[in-house]
Amino acid sequence: MVFKADNTQHKDNFPVQINIVDSTKDPVEKDDARIGTYFIHVQKGDKVKLQVGSQRTSRLDVTDTTASSVIDVLGHLIPTIYLSEHEHYGNIACYSKEKNKDDVSSMRALKYASEYEVIFSLMNNNPEHMKMDWEIREALDGYLRPFLKEVSVVSNLTINSQIQNYAPLSLKPKYKERVGKPNYYYFEPQHLPHFVNSAEWNLASTVTSSPTINFILYSPSQQESPLRIHDTKDQPLLTNSFLIPRWGGIVIKNPPKSASMEYKLTKSDLQPIMKTFLSQLRTLIGVKDLEITRKSTPHLVTFEPAKKSGITALEKDNLIRSRTFENVANTISTLKSLGQLVDEIPNMVVQDHINSKVRASLNCLTAVRQSLSEEDYLKALRDSIDAIELAEKAFFDPTMVSMLYFPDEHKYAIYMPLFVPTSVPLLAALVKEIKKLKQKKKKEESKEKEE
Repeated sequence: MVFKADNTQHKDNFPVQINIVDSTKDPVEKDDARIGTYFIHVQKGDKVKLQVGSQRTSRLDVTDTTASSVIDVLGHLIPTIYLSEHEHYGNIACYSKEKNKDDVSSMRALKYASEYEVIFSLMNNNPEHMKMDWEIREALDGYLRPFLKEVSVVSNLTINSQIQNYAPLSLKPKYKERVGKPNYYYFEPQHLPHFVNSAEWNLASTVTSSPTINFILYSPSQQESPLRIHDTKDQPLLTNSFLIPRWGGIVIKNPPKSASMEYKLTKSDLQPIMKTFLSQLRTLIGVKDLEITRKSTPHLVTFEPAKKSGITALEKDNLIRSRTFENVANTISTLKSLGQLVDEIPNMVVQDHINSKVRASLNCLTAVRQSLSEEDYLKALRDSIDAIELAEKAFFDPTMVSMLYFPDEHKYAIYMPLFVPTSVPLLAALVKEIKKLKQKKKKEESKEKEE
């Protein structure tokens, strides 16, 4: 039995094809299904539970396989899982004032860009006693490359790496003594914003002007080792890492005491570190973890992790839709600001190429709407990227920027110091001539009276 459940409460329907199959058969994966289409295999079980697959196929166990019972269960599960992002899209599109202030994920992600530069840095603050190296190329190919390939449809990520053998901290860690246990140094959460020593750490990139995402593997000096990070409960973090919103992530690696003068981190040594970096990268580019609370649905729901790629099909689809809506909203905001700028400066000369870019951006917005109506989300994303890029090129065009920073008030402020010194003698001479004319006129009038 096959159902197709459409979300009639939203204009952008997400079709979900539901197949009731024999419980002895394994679900067939639908990897080639288009974005926004998901398959749920329903079978009889001891209790109601849903396992959301990492691809487009999920598995639902129900106690009653009748059509009415299955539809009732799916009526609770589908909106909660597959349509949960609609509220977020509505906030983006309508600039809702009632946004959840506790949504830290939106504050951590960087603004969308079609290309990012990701820099992996090994910071060794113990070069006098240890020379460090790492198999970063092998680790990237083995643990990060599949993820980069999956998200390349949204943004291209260019990878670079470097090693710095002198990386002093900008602040000193605290020292913790423990009875019967090894002592160590640590940082508290309030100290982490000052961890990066921007003055002495060379993190700037001269390769591209794209937004940069930094990932730092820090090795402390011998005088400050072992170094750990405490959480808000004053307990050491197991990952010994933290994330800097809209900037990057940091992992502290304490070399083993048995390490020799030349210490090399192998691919296997970097596996847990790259796992942490991957988790941080997901957050920074806007991937939201799939989760559900008991308040949303009384049924048991589990999510299958993406073991190879690092991102599930549903997470990838949500990212594509979210970035599309974000680009559309930013395009409208940019074009609106451009229109307000032109209205506020009546004598502004808008050149033809600016007009062409604005019209092209508006055409791209129309194309986004058409693609969404056809449920072609990849094309909608590409059109939204073109729309925001054209709008920003029009707004930040050199001819527009010069008018933006030199309105009439600024022109008066610039030219008055030049004209006032020359105008004062002219005005004085004019006043003097006027007085002479008045005196001459009085003399002529007095002569006429005497005659």
